[in-house]
Amino acid sequence: MLEAVAAAVEPGRNLRVGLKWEQLERYHLTVQFLGPVPQLAPVVERLAAATAHRAAFSFWLGGAGAFPKPGRARVVWIGAAAGGDDLVGLAGAVARALGPIGYEPDRADFHPHLTVARLKVPDDVRDVLTAIGPEPVGEGFSVGEVVLYQSRLQSKGPTYTVLERFPLPRS
Repeated sequence: MLEAVAAAVEPGRNLRVGLKWEQLERYHLTVQFLGPVPQLAPVVERLAAATAHRAAFSFWLGGAGAFPKPGRARVVWIGAAAGGDDLVGLAGAVARALGPIGYEPDRADFHPHLTVARLKVPDDVRDVLTAIGPEPVGEGFSVGEVVLYQSRLQSKGPTYTVLERFPLPRS
């Protein structure tokens, strides 16, 4: 699946200077960014409760987009071709569970996406989005767990360490 994403973004790679393309091994779907976590136990407890009754679901990537908008982008992404509503529901359950202990989502409207490139200076990336295209990418896959990662920013890019896994029951 990840190789299919890399192949899908290839036509856009050389169209614009200033894009920093994500490495294949760093691709992930973020449900909620937490920032600093001074106490891990309450987060783990609430995530376990939020995911305990959420069923695994099928998800397909497809369609390029940009945040905050294509004409002045900071992030280029591949969105949800199918299964997006399930991921939005999961993100909502996580937000409701973590909100009372101080972790609010960084945006009010969760938009399922996989970040494929970032820009330090906002730029118009409409040509890149056109090159990547609106088509579904690769095969669908099952979202069968939520993973709590610790990310550390380093000069060569972020590193991710798994802190906890929360399996989603099969329906």
